[in-house]
Amino acid sequence: MSDIKKIYDDMWNNSICRFKENQYETDPLINSTEDNRRGLTVLSYLSPDTGEKIGGFLDELRSIEPLQYYYPENELHLTVLSIITCQQGFTLSDIDAPAYAGVFADAVKDLPPFTIKYTGITASSSCILIQGFPESGQLNVLRSRLRDGFKKAALPTSIDLRYKISTAHTTAVRFRREVHNSEKFIKILYKYRNFDFGTVTIDKLELVFNNWYQNLSHTKQLSHCELRKIQ
Repeated sequence: MSDIKKIYDDMWNNSICRFKENQYETDPLINSTEDNRRGLTVLSYLSPDTGEKIGGFLDELRSIEPLQYYYPENELHLTVLSIITCQQGFTLSDIDAPAYAGVFADAVKDLPPFTIKYTGITASSSCILIQGFPESGQLNVLRSRLRDGFKKAALPTSIDLRYKISTAHTTAVRFRREVHNSEKFIKILYKYRNFDFGTVTIDKLELVFNNWYQNLSHTKQLSHCELRKIQ
């Protein structure tokens, strides 16, 4: 827990300094028809009640910066592991999708549900994140089983290629263009820095083919699993 908090705190301190200098990294491909970045991800969607609380936070930001990209409540998710990081031109025909689904199913079977407490926000230069704190070691177990399963199967992946994921954050905002009301925007960020967004029980996992923003309209489920309590 303390390691995750330090990661979030470091991200916040670095980013808020940049924001105060009006330095935001924007993504010109958001909603572009030319964006054909696709990948494979193991994820779980957040519960409606936590999504609603996050939505309230996003509504406040949207009221002063309406042109940024705000994740719809039903698309808010926890990325368990990126199996193939989104890359230009990647299609399902490039891989043996059933083989990936089989590895996923083997890795997640017999795992019990686990909980993530969402408290406060942090940021990177390009996005605003909701801080997630696992309340057990189950997320690490799950990630290890997925890493081991895909390694043994010798299927092409890009697991941990960009960085080794260790947090449980949820991306909520991406910068689409310059922030015009930076002072007010930052004030709202501080307001929610330690806000309690609730606790989510992760009891459903999906392996999906997705675009960079995890838009449901571009998401294809390849496999899913419901986690059940061990009797």
